[in-house]
Amino acid sequence: MRKQQKIWQGEHTKTAAFPSYDNSAPSDMVVRFGEFLKQKNLFFGKIVDIGCGRGRNAVYMAESGLEVFALDYIAEAIASTKKLADTKNISNHLHCICAGIDEPWPFEDNYFHIAIDCFSSIDIETKQGREVYKTEMLRTLKPGGFAMVAVVSAEDEFEKEMTAISPGLEPNSTFWKENGKFQKNYSVEELRSFYRDFEIIDLQLLNKTAHKMGRAYQASNFYMVIKKP
Repeated sequence: MRKQQKIWQGEHTKTAAFPSYDNSAPSDMVVRFGEFLKQKNLFFGKIVDIGCGRGRNAVYMAESGLEVFALDYIAEAIASTKKLADTKNISNHLHCICAGIDEPWPFEDNYFHIAIDCFSSIDIETKQGREVYKTEMLRTLKPGGFAMVAVVSAEDEFEKEMTAISPGLEPNSTFWKENGKFQKNYSVEELRSFYRDFEIIDLQLLNKTAHKMGRAYQASNFYMVIKKP
């Protein structure tokens, strides 16, 4: 088991550090993306939830009528996703796959209409691994397919402090001293460069008050909608 995988496995056995783990409501960004797709009459077909966590976004999309494929390499996360799907009676529309998002995905080319990455790829600990994730998302999306990517800004208050105290080996990255967790944060220039193989439809910096590790802080996150050419 990889170091980061072991760390995240531990995180999924507790809720104190991340209260949202117990929240079955979808991410505001995923809801926003869903509304965008509905306005464009594109809210249909197969969707991959890349790094589904405990399934709140996957279940929301399945409840909305999509066929969802939830991908995560933490068995406890997959089990939680399945349990939530069962309670919502949408298990027939939600397929759970326990696999790494930084490895080749078990799907054919041009398989998905839609993809969401809600703060998942930022935890891939190597640049090479993130390149694999991006390549697989590009490969498995249909031509003209849309994806939503949510990442943490390098200007995020908490992460800016962490970068100064405990920087990672890459620019705008951190290793959290509390648990050894890696996180890659982004500048707008880095985002545009990394996703240059896609057409960027929307890119916004969103700020709000959030809580992490028992404290309130000013969270700064990027919301991005991209399209496969």
